[in-house]
Amino acid sequence: MRSITVSDLEQKSQRLPQDTTLAIETAELPPDLVPSNLSSEEAADFLEPSLRILTYHSNLKPHLDNGMNQNGIYYNVDYYRLYLAFVQFQKAFGILFPHEVVKIRKIPLPPSSMSATVSAMSERDRDRDRNMNMKAYRAWIEPLLTETNWAAFRRNLVVGERMVLLTKVVGQGVLLMTKELSGSKLHLTFTNSEWDEFIGGLHLGKWDATIQWDQEHDTTPCLRENGSKSRLVDELKFKFLSECWFHTDGSIVAPPIRKQIIDQRKQQAQLQWQLQENQENISPPASSPPNANNSANSSSSAASASSASSPPSTSAKQTTPSPPAISPSTDITPPAGQITTAP
Repeated sequence: MRSITVSDLEQKSQRLPQDTTLAIETAELPPDLVPSNLSSEEAADFLEPSLRILTYHSNLKPHLDNGMNQNGIYYNVDYYRLYLAFVQFQKAFGILFPHEVVKIRKIPLPPSSMSATVSAMSERDRDRDRNMNMKAYRAWIEPLLTETNWAAFRRNLVVGERMVLLTKVVGQGVLLMTKELSGSKLHLTFTNSEWDEFIGGLHLGKWDATIQWDQEHDTTPCLRENGSKSRLVDELKFKFLSECWFHTDGSIVAPPIRKQIIDQRKQQAQLQWQLQENQENISPPASSPPNANNSANSSSSAASASSASSPPSTSAKQTTPSPPAISPSTDITPPAGQITTAP
């Protein structure tokens, strides 16, 4: 992720179909709906739109443009949209059939902040909650999977969930990295607990210490966001920032607009760097040497008086004021109802 450049991402963006979007069809329940007054058949009718949207994305065939993989590949955008459709279905299901699902328990991130015993117990409890909910969903979803099967559907959901979480930390530009950051890599590299630790540690700067910051990357433009805890995240967000690649409605950002945003961020990064350099170059005022002709007591008294009357010296290093952030704050809290890889 550190080695890919903005130019690489630009080329990948230009190869996407013009109608590519991150948005999905929405299916909102009426705001005045009272689920307790509905019969099972009526609740099923209200669930049908979100179920139809989910199964549409589940049954999409892979793209036959990979050359080496004759079965084709799914784009990261496909996984992303699939998980959005699942979250929409999951929300509607929880409202219409509240007694058939359980609330997923949340644990602090990263799990490594807890003892191994507590972390393992929390993971087992959460996995059990997830599996219970997926059993309730399965009766509705599996009969409609015409181009895939339940195991593949579950696997693709895991990938989609991880894509969504990663975009919330570093930006939606990572969705362009289908080759470098494929769904199979995200699925096979981490267990559920390992992924929780990775994404939580990334957000908190845990992995910064594992990187050898060479001279090349020291000069790479990097805009420190307000409240950021990770230099690595700031570096990645500089090129993957969502607003550089996708509009809020999910459509692709045009190259001229992207160039304008990136140039603006480069200017802010340069200004931030100059401010930091100026702060580091500030030296404390030199102290006047004591008068050798005075007695020791006189010297001590003079020094005390001078210290009391002089203003405190400026620290050599002060916190550099960050320019206003131009990106929304990151929330990495996983959506309720995360899923597991177990079939």
